Amino acid sequence: MNETSRTTSDRVVTDRHVGAVLAAAAGDALGAGYEFGPPLPADEPVHPRGGGSFNWAPGEWTDDTQMATCILSVLADGSSDVERVAGNFRTWYRHGPADVGIQTSTVLSQTGDLRAIAVAHARAHPSNSAGNGSLMRTAPVALAAPGRPDVIADLAAEISALTHADPSCQDACVLWSVAIDHQVHHAPPSDQPWSFAEAVRVGLDHLPVDRRDEWAVLIHQADGASPLEFPKNGWVVHAFQAALAAATSTPVPPGPDSGRHLQLALERAVRAGGDTDTVAAITGALLGSRWGASAVPMAWQRILHGHAADPTPVLTAADLDAQARLAANGGRPDPHGWPGRSSMVDHYRGLPVPPRGRDAEFHGVRFGDVVTLDAAIADGAQTVVSLCRMGTEDIPAHVDHLVVGLHDTNHADNPNLVLLLEEVADHVQDAHLSGRSTYVHCVAAENRTPTVAAAWLIRHHGYDADEALAVTGRGLNPPQSFLVDGVRSVRPADD
Repeated sequence: MNETSRTTSDRVVTDRHVGAVLAAAAGDALGAGYEFGPPLPADEPVHPRGGGSFNWAPGEWTDDTQMATCILSVLADGSSDVERVAGNFRTWYRHGPADVGIQTSTVLSQTGDLRAIAVAHARAHPSNSAGNGSLMRTAPVALAAPGRPDVIADLAAEISALTHADPSCQDACVLWSVAIDHQVHHAPPSDQPWSFAEAVRVGLDHLPVDRRDEWAVLIHQADGASPLEFPKNGWVVHAFQAALAAATSTPVPPGPDSGRHLQLALERAVRAGGDTDTVAAITGALLGSRWGASAVPMAWQRILHGHAADPTPVLTAADLDAQARLAANGGRPDPHGWPGRSSMVDHYRGLPVPPRGRDAEFHGVRFGDVVTLDAAIADGAQTVVSLCRMGTEDIPAHVDHLVVGLHDTNHADNPNLVLLLEEVADHVQDAHLSGRSTYVHCVAAENRTPTVAAAWLIRHHGYDADEALAVTGRGLNPPQSFLVDGVRSVRPADD
């Protein structure tokens, strides 16, 4: 790991790794219902509504993310075996996915070595073999060797060539995958400026020398342009340029709203029309590796789901999160066996200073720690918001469960602190207004839980910051100063 990597918080690095995968899937699901449609007006709302040519469910990802999981699951096992990826692609194809690109279908329907088949297809169709089908799935490749762009570049080209052997396809995957890794380790905090185009240019050194100048021109053309300028976005070059244009032409909101750029740029990518799910998936991978998973709207994450190589079981955002963490860590869980551990509550109860069973109710919503979690569920909690790591069996399947990446360590570990507090406060309010009994907790209810409780009181109950902090401090505990600063920046929902 280089020097810049060491100065970036490990938690931020992880948030960005997960963000590359999660935002790509979210973009895919966002665009699914608009695929092959015309450009939309700039002020038309865009939602992960589902529908479209293949009648996707709201929040369901398409073949873009299905194929990405074929790569991600191998990396999550600690492997970068291209043959295993190829096997997953074929398993996925045999199960008859609803949507398969023409070029991908042509290659995967044949027997023999995929690389040789893809090369033969490219030679036989020199003007029609550069589709966007390998770029759309490339995000997980950047997690294979964090901080090692040479390894990432080679793997990106190899995995592209399993179905898309045209040099343009391989080059685009190299540039995008290297850019993702570069942003994960080099992008500054969210409140500082950053150039997505410069991040993509980093990969030029990993292309064959005779193709670097051409790609430098293509990047320059897209930097700051409208994605509407690249309408043939089923072609890998225009898909690449449209995605970069969506990222670079969307203004970054000021102050604590900077992370909302992720949502705004994905919406702009979809409004460009055409192959909307794929362009938004490509855009999402780049955006997520800069802003992190903590900038992906919670309303999108809650409904995000889809298939992998095998159509059962259906995966969710939480599954992508866990696999991305494992992939970026060489397939290894953390020292406590997470993700993948059945119960983190058991671990928390065994801490040297275990949580003591603290909770409080504010305006009909219960806030507490992991000790009171079981009682809350026994009392009928239908929605649980966890502000800490949780095991796979800690929350019953019938409970609507959301895990939020809020850290009580320091401000640097929370690049989108105010955005995250407002998002979770809105989620709590939505659950409460829908009549669902709601429980919000962290490990000990000493920092994260009172912070979220105070944010909710400010955003939805008319409290000012001092009142909210005083009330939640008495009922639970006064949080650390950097969390207090975050609370003071939370705005009422009707502002």
